[in-house]
Amino acid sequence: MKLYVHDDDAPLSTLEVEDTMTAQAVLDLRGGQGDLWIEDADDPLDGNVCVKDALGDGRHLHHSRRCRRLTVTVRYGGDTKERVFPPAATIQRVFQWATGNKGFDLSKAERAKHELGVCGSGVIAERREHVGSLAGPDCSLCLDLAPKERFEG
Repeated sequence: MKLYVHDDDAPLSTLEVEDTMTAQAVLDLRGGQGDLWIEDADDPLDGNVCVKDALGDGRHLHHSRRCRRLTVTVRYGGDTKERVFPPAATIQRVFQWATGNKGFDLSKAERAKHELGVCGSGVIAERREHVGSLAGPDCSLCLDLAPKERFEG
C-alpha cells in the first residue's frame, strides 16, 4: 500500500507499507518519534490501528515530531484572527475557516479572489499542504489572506 507522508521538516514523500501494518509499525519505520495523523484529522492515530483500515490506499498522513497543536494566525486588511489546528490540517481547511463566518466572513465571490501566503515570505501556501509542514519550531504559523491578483503601479 502506498502512503503519502508529510513531515514537519521534510518534503512530501511516499512510503510503501504492508496492508496489515499498524500505525505504530509505520511510525517505527520513520524513526519511532512523534505521532501520525490522517490528513485533516483532529487527533493522531492510535498506534494499534491498522493503517489500511484507517486510511485506505493512497491517503495522506502527517508525521509530526514536535507539535500536537499549532497556533495559526491569519492576517487580513489590518486585522488578525487566530485558531489552533492539528499539524495535519490542510491549508484548504485553514482557508475555509479564515474566509468563513468564524474568520473574516468573506462572500463566496470574494473568497474566490483570495489565497493564503506565508507571512513575509512571498510564498503562496498550496491548498494540499499541511500546516505542520509550514510551521516554525515554536509550533506557530502566520499566514496572509491576500488577493490572488495584485496590481502594482
